[in-house]
Order: sequence, then C-alpha cells, then structure tokens
Amino acid sequence: MNAMHTGQQVSPATLHKVIAASAIGNFVEWFDFAVYGFLAVTIASLFFPPGNPTLALLQTFAVFAVSFALRPLGGIVFGILGDRIGRKRVLSITVLLMAGGLALPESSKRPLSYQR
Repeated sequence: MNAMHTGQQVSPATLHKVIAASAIGNFVEWFDFAVYGFLAVTIASLFFPPGNPTLALLQTFAVFAVSFALRPLGGIVFGILGDRIGRKRVLSITVLLMAGGLALPESSKRPLSYQR
C-alpha cells in the first residue's frame, strides 16, 4: 500500500523529488511537441511525397493531431495497467516501446514513396 491509503505522511524531500520529476517529464514532452510543430515544414518535405507541399504539410499536422489526440487514451490504458502490474513495470514497458523504433531496419524508416 502507498502512503495515501495508509494515512502516512510523505516527506517534503520525496514530494519535491516527485514534483521535480513530473515537471521535467512534462517539459520534455511539450518540448517534443513544440519541436515537431516548428519543424513541420521540414518534416513534410522529407517524409511525404513531393509535388504538393500544402498536402504534405497537412499530412504532417494530421500525424501531429493524431499523436496529440491519442495521448489521453494512452494515459488511461497505461494508468490502468500500472495499477494492476506496477508503475515501474509500465514505465519500463513504455520506454521499451518508444525505443523499439530504433530496432527497426534502416530501410523501413524511409518513406514508401522514396524506396526503390
């Protein structure tokens, strides 16, 4: 059981660590979204078929919108999973899932329109 269920007090040092870690994680996540938004034109030109830059930019923003919209769903799913199997395990699972893209072969990272 945690301190909330047992009525124990949480030390101020632990509370400060938790708040700092949450703030840093939140900053990194929003920084990631901001960088994606600022680089949307570059991403559109590199990852979507050439010929219609407006459509490519709209597709780039559509990918951004989908990731932004699905964020709460991931919070619900992984929150429930964290309550069942433990938050440390779920954190490890999410880090492994995010890092899984690095394990893909290089050819699968290229857009389909550029593969020969």
